[in-house]
Amino acid sequence: MAALMLAGGAWAATPLTVVTEEFPPYSYAAGGKLAGYSVEVVQRALDGAGIDHSMTLYPWARAYHMGLSKPNVLIFSIVRTPEREQQFQWIAQIAKRSVYLYKLARRRDIRVATVADMRRYRIAANRGDIVEETLHQLGMESDLSDQDQTSLRKLVAGRVDLMVASEASIKGVCAGTGISCTLLERTMPMPGLTDYYVAASLGTPAETVRLLRAAFAKIKDTPLIDRLAEKYGVEVR
Repeated sequence: MAALMLAGGAWAATPLTVVTEEFPPYSYAAGGKLAGYSVEVVQRALDGAGIDHSMTLYPWARAYHMGLSKPNVLIFSIVRTPEREQQFQWIAQIAKRSVYLYKLARRRDIRVATVADMRRYRIAANRGDIVEETLHQLGMESDLSDQDQTSLRKLVAGRVDLMVASEASIKGVCAGTGISCTLLERTMPMPGLTDYYVAASLGTPAETVRLLRAAFAKIKDTPLIDRLAEKYGVEVR
C-alpha cells in the first residue's frame, strides 16, 4: 500500500478520507507519492474546496468497501451505474471511459465480436470492480484478481483468454509488468460501462459534498483539465 498525506484547508473537523487504486495513468504510486490524471484533478478540487484530507492508494475491493461502508470517504475513479446510484453521493464526472476486451495477438483461436462470443472465454476482472459486476449481470463468471497487472500476467500465461482495459490504462499496466503491449490485440468494446466519476460515501456531510461539487464545477471547463488530459493521455471531452 502506498499513501500520500495531503492537506487542504481545515473546514471539516474530521479529515476526509480519500481513496483510490493503482490504475495508471489515472492513479498510481511514483516515488512514494501518488500521481496520475485523476489524482491531480481531485487534488486541485480538494484544495479549492479547502477540505482537510488524506489520500491513500488501496486495492480496489478495499477502497470500494470503504466507500460503501464508512462515513466521510471520497472515492475515485469510480464508474457510475444504475445499481450504484443510491449507494454513493455523486460529485463529478472526471474522464471518459472507452474500454475494450484484450487478447494475446497470437491467439487466433479467440474471436470476440458479440456478447454471445464472450461467453466462450475466461475473462479476467478485478475483485469488486465494475467489470466483475457487468460480467455477472451478463450471466458470466470472471477470473478475479486484485489488480490489472495480475490479470495481464494471467493473460500472458494462458490462464485467462481475455482482460478488460482502456487504451490509456493498458499502456500503464504493460509498463508496470514489463510486458510489451505489442503482445496484445484489442477486440470488441466491453458492454455496459460508463464514465469515471468521483463519489462520496453516504455518511459524508452535506456541506462537504456541496463544497466538493462546487470545486469540481469550477475547474471542469478550464484549460487545466485539458492540460492534464494531454499530459496523461486520457480522454475527458
